Amino acid sequence: MFNAGDTVMHPTEGVCRVEDVRTLQFGSAPQPYYVLHPTGEKASSTVYLPVSRGDSVLRRLLSREDILHFIHESGDYAGLWIEDGRLRKEAFQSILEEGNYARIIRMILELHQARLRRQSEGKKPCAADEALLAQAERLVHQEFSCVLNLSPQETVSFIRQELKCG
Repeated sequence: MFNAGDTVMHPTEGVCRVEDVRTLQFGSAPQPYYVLHPTGEKASSTVYLPVSRGDSVLRRLLSREDILHFIHESGDYAGLWIEDGRLRKEAFQSILEEGNYARIIRMILELHQARLRRQSEGKKPCAADEALLAQAERLVHQEFSCVLNLSPQETVSFIRQELKCG
């Protein structure tokens, strides 16, 4: 169970602060709810999540050591690229849903490389790839920035530096 003041990761809202745990009645019977406030772009919203579901949905933020491990482990997943755009979209969406940060970081790297290849050929980036890239970067940068106490731009530099060291 989480307590007021805890910072947690919500799968769709991102990094959230638990503002309170209180009994509310939204349905047939009162039950305890987490009152969450996202810290990112949805900072003005409030999320109410039943405690009974929250412990399986929410998780504590990664540690700095976890982040370093995932960055360095991302090299183990080279070769995620799939030429067929439809199959690539399905595979990369699965990676995002799985939540393995090492694979997500590798996916981001491969999407950036593909963007550069297309640009060098005088082509526009693939819209589906760009949407996946934005989603993956938002996920990684939000949590990593919060844990490392860095801006999103500093987080990108931190990841790049660690990839050179790893």
